[in-house]
Order: sequence, then C-alpha cells, then structure tokens
Amino acid sequence: MQMKLMIVGLGLIGGSMAMALKNYPGLECNAITRNPVTRAEALRLGIIRSAWALPEDAPIESQDILMLCLPPDACVDFIRTHSMRMRPGSILTDVCGVKRPLKEAIDALPGHPFHYLGGHPMAGKERGSFANATPDLYRGAHYILVPDADVPQEAVHEMQQLIQFIGCADTIITTPEEHDARIGYTSQLMHIMALALCDQHLLFESYGFEGGSFRGATRVAALDPELWCELFWANRETLAGLIDELRENLEVYSTLLRSGNSAALLEQLRASSDRKKEFDRIRGLDHLHSPLYK
Repeated sequence: MQMKLMIVGLGLIGGSMAMALKNYPGLECNAITRNPVTRAEALRLGIIRSAWALPEDAPIESQDILMLCLPPDACVDFIRTHSMRMRPGSILTDVCGVKRPLKEAIDALPGHPFHYLGGHPMAGKERGSFANATPDLYRGAHYILVPDADVPQEAVHEMQQLIQFIGCADTIITTPEEHDARIGYTSQLMHIMALALCDQHLLFESYGFEGGSFRGATRVAALDPELWCELFWANRETLAGLIDELRENLEVYSTLLRSGNSAALLEQLRASSDRKKEFDRIRGLDHLHSPLYK
C-alpha cells in the first residue's frame, strides 16, 4: 500500500526522520525545506522523493501524513496558513517539544479536515541542522503521541508502525497538558540545570577536572538559544514552578551541609538515592533488560 508522507523542515529531527524511514515499505517521503543545499543532499541520498522550498508550492493536498519538524512558533504559523489544504482524513503530526500552542491553533480551525496526532520523539542532540542528522537518532528512544479525542485508532496504529520502524523502544500516549508538564521536568528543567551549571564561577578553571558526570550534566547546555527560548517561553509557568521546586530541594542539601550533622546528610542521600533506584526498578533496569538509551 502506497503512503505519502511530507516532512516540513529537514533539520536534525526532520532529516533524521527521513533517513530512518528510507526503506519503509510503500512509503513516498517528500519534504519542504528552504535550504537549497539540504534539498540537494536529501535528494542525492535518496531519503526523499521530491522537495520544495515553499509550502505554497508543495502538493500538501495529496499527502497522507504531514509531519511538522519546525520550532513551535513556525509550527503554529504553518497550521494557521496551510493546514486547511490537507485532504480529509489525512494525519497532521509534529515533533514539537511543547503541545499547548499547537493544540490551541488547531482548535481555532473549525471543521478542519485532518486528524491531529501530535508527536514528540524523546531523542536529539545538542547541535541541530541536517548536517548532524543520523538514521539511528531514534533507536531505543520513547516516542510520545498526543492524539485529539476524535482521532481514529487506525490513524494511531499507522503512526505506531512508523515509530516502530525507526527503532523507538515504545510509544507513550498522553494529553497536551500532561505532555507539557512531564516534558517540563524531564527535558526543559534538565536544560536549565545544564545552563546554570555552566554559569558557575569555576567553569573555565575546571579543564582537566571534568569527568563523565560533569560532561553528562552539562552536555545539553550547548543548545540553540532561539529554539529553546521558544520552548521555555511556551511552557513558562510550568517550568518556573519546577525551578522553584528544584531550588527548594537544593536548599535542603545546602542546609544539611552547613548543619554539622553528617548522619542527617547520609539519611537524605539514602532517601534520594532510593527514589532513583525505585524509578529504575519500575523501568525494569534492575533486571536483565537493556536500558532504553545506550
């Protein structure tokens, strides 16, 4: 069965998606991307059938799935400007790190012809662009799906087949509200922590002293400021609350270190460590399973 998929935006995420889907049976993958070098390279690699620079020139009407691989504001603009061209029953999905702005834009389109099935692969790199795209970017990762209430199960199943093919470990189904709350904690707060660590006064005096824990904790600080400003701002109330909670947790450790009571510090360390171990147990990592991320 032939299926037409159009990826809008061939950066790190969209480019990796096209690479990962190259041999999907019966799939015709097309793309919209403004960068002429990226268009030429994607065509040369054979990961897309056709490419257009501008959405108004692309045959959006003939696609079965339209996948927006753009920053949040650009996704919202695309939805408002071009999504009503989609054919009835087609699927509109995305890979955005926030869902509320997109859902609000779609809800403002009465009688839209497509099924909205938001997506978010939990994979990436600190550096974007098509030049950093790889076909194995999604291998072993979670893929979050955020379907509208009226999305038919067949559409969800179709997306799950694509997700399985690109190598994801599993599919998580959730709501826009739950997505943004959880991602605020597991992703956005982690980036804030990495940035804050790089603002510490010892950063440039620490070459040669950094081990795996420091490199891991600060890796994502080398981010795209414009993109992450959009993501943080779109989820600002949730993220600010999480930062406040983290500040309180850090204050507990600061107080214990100044208390002169090492037994109390040991008790807190055990309590926090036990929470992490319980989380790993729930994920199955205390058995013979391989971790999701290798």
